[in-house]
Amino acid sequence: MTDTATAVAPEPIGPVPGSERITVIDTLRGAALFGILVANMRGFNAPLQAYFQPQLMWTWMPDRLAQAFVDWMVQGKFITIFAALFGVGFAIQLERATARGQGMWFYARRLGALLVIGLAHGLLVWWGDILTNYALCGFFLLFFRRRSQKTVLVWAQILYWFILVLFGWITIALHFGWMTPFPQSDTAKQVAEAVRVYGQGTVREVFAMRAHEWMEANSFLLFLTRIVGIFLFGVYIWRQGYLRDPAQHLDWWRRVQRIGFPIGIIGNVIVVALQWIYEPNPIQPGLLNVVMFAIQSPAIPALSLAYAATVVLLWQDPVWQQRLMPCSYVGRMALTNYLLQSLICTTIFYSYGLGLYGRVGPLADLVLALLIYALQVPFSRWWLSTHTYGPMEWVWRVMTYGAALRRLR
Repeated sequence: MTDTATAVAPEPIGPVPGSERITVIDTLRGAALFGILVANMRGFNAPLQAYFQPQLMWTWMPDRLAQAFVDWMVQGKFITIFAALFGVGFAIQLERATARGQGMWFYARRLGALLVIGLAHGLLVWWGDILTNYALCGFFLLFFRRRSQKTVLVWAQILYWFILVLFGWITIALHFGWMTPFPQSDTAKQVAEAVRVYGQGTVREVFAMRAHEWMEANSFLLFLTRIVGIFLFGVYIWRQGYLRDPAQHLDWWRRVQRIGFPIGIIGNVIVVALQWIYEPNPIQPGLLNVVMFAIQSPAIPALSLAYAATVVLLWQDPVWQQRLMPCSYVGRMALTNYLLQSLICTTIFYSYGLGLYGRVGPLADLVLALLIYALQVPFSRWWLSTHTYGPMEWVWRVMTYGAALRRLR
């Protein structure tokens, strides 16, 4: 009786064993982390006000050209891939839980643990944290766990485009006087103060400034609807089998690449040109910002999908698998490497480290990003040669699974 009961008992929920990992997904995640690092460098090295208006601080032509390149080919594209892969991860975990006859309670605990890590990261390390938003948005995925593919895709589109519709409505309302205009702030004074605090201030001043910028960066909560939409698209991609068995869907990936590159490259270069010429304030609604946002909304995911398709298609060649494999090591330790990027960069730029905040521009930032990522690759490979999980992945799993993880180790 006991042997029979043991044989049919569902396997405990736990992290995905190494043998069940899909390496191309780890590779995509690792490549996305490089793009995220490149895009985040100006956030590490400049205040929030200058994040979307780098000309407030950087006027040297090589810096402006470097930042224009990042805005054209990097900004927003790799974070979109990363977010879609979060949805893919949810879909995989849901399938594993269903196969074992388990509920999704562990997923809520997993998100709760990620929320704690994200809050610590945002308030203690860097204001540009995305983990908190991912944890909050992840809870909404639970409402779609039993929904059809059609429903998932429809809601992915609704939630993705909602923010553009809202932004357009606010612009119209301001134009006709239906809303009070947004208050203007002394941007130059704010930038100067942030540069002083982060570059030369005390630890207490840095903490206070970081908390202020974190709250300001997360004040527009309705933007989270777009993140949920991207998550849902990731769920849809996994269910369709495009990443489960990409070799069976190469025509789809080729079509995505063929369509995504022209739309993404042309659309994003138009937006960069408009930014370069008119230098609009992105937080002040206006016709130009609405037009730019409308162009970006399809152009960014189009280029993101084209990048992902390129990796997937190259992965079909064993030679290219070996060339891309270093990214998979970084991707297997995505949480650790994401947090490590923040720790390294804030140490380089903040006053309690080298104090280089605001002293180097986008061109130097690009070189630094390449160097940091180049170090993360061998570090990740070395760590994974003797450990199943990255250090922060282990912490996250202990917070989620507790004793179940210790049994699996």
